[in-house]
Amino acid sequence: MYNYTQRCVIHYLGVVLMTSKADKEYDRWSKEVKRGAVTLAILALLERETAYGYEVVKRLEDMTTFLALEQGTVYPLLRRLEKRDLLVSEWNYEDKTKPKKYYRITAEGKTSLNMMKKTWADLSQEMNTILFGVEK
Repeated sequence: MYNYTQRCVIHYLGVVLMTSKADKEYDRWSKEVKRGAVTLAILALLERETAYGYEVVKRLEDMTTFLALEQGTVYPLLRRLEKRDLLVSEWNYEDKTKPKKYYRITAEGKTSLNMMKKTWADLSQEMNTILFGVEK
């Protein structure tokens, strides 16, 4: 089974790669897991300190491999979280040539984050029991 980067390299080299059903299912599943986990990760990062969009991208990139995202994915998510009142933003014009929009978590965002953290901990524990026989 090849990961996305490996498949791109193989494709670039002109090698025909037949993607198995297992590869396709893994890709589908990992996208679903990432979609749910990235909201939790962003809220947790912003609970620690405010950040502008690119900083969020870099922090995710520095701290994880699975959740590393492109800027084009993070900015729409930040806007959606802001629309749901989980984040607020404020422009910083210290550098007049490059103003930055900083995001910070709201009280509602912290409440949501705490509920998500509990669910993540419970889910992780239950999945470890199922997958690896690790008891509570």
